[in-house]
Amino acid sequence: MNARFLLGGCLLLIPLLVWADHDDLPTKTSGPYLGIGVGYSTIDTLSDSVSVGGESFSYRVLGGYRFAHLPLPFGLDVGIEAAYVDFGKVDEDTFGANVEVELTGIGTAGVVYLPINRNFDVFGKLGVYLWDGQINTDGVETSSESRTDLAFGLGISMHTGTAFGAQFEIEGLDALDGVWVATLSATYQFK
Repeated sequence: MNARFLLGGCLLLIPLLVWADHDDLPTKTSGPYLGIGVGYSTIDTLSDSVSVGGESFSYRVLGGYRFAHLPLPFGLDVGIEAAYVDFGKVDEDTFGANVEVELTGIGTAGVVYLPINRNFDVFGKLGVYLWDGQINTDGVETSSESRTDLAFGLGISMHTGTAFGAQFEIEGLDALDGVWVATLSATYQFK
């Protein structure tokens, strides 16, 4: 699993190979955006001396606002983003019982964008998630937990010259005993 995240991180460096002068960048656009994405998550937890972990399909619905006309160094932009994420379910057979962990969350984050060229930005984010986790044993809820924890992420966004775009991001969440999610999202920025 760590090799997949390492590969994803290396892919984030590709735009650095096509660095362009900031004079060549298109006119920046401030404004709201919406997006929807699918991804891959890993969830690990230790509950009552039972370790459950695994990988799952995940999805995200996001919205935010990008502030592009601030006089920041290096042509940086900033933004805010909120998202609902269903991290999915993982299960494991332990001591003759099926133990299943489900996790969902609502998060907010500050985002910093570094424009690379006309079509790509690299971004970092830092925020918090209010998450709900549920543990079921043989289909019966045995425990649940809700907390607010720190989240951080790195990603790359692509602009098509229209209001449509895409972004790939890897996000870590300090929930349970470790949650990671890699998501590819389609976005629409209102102009």
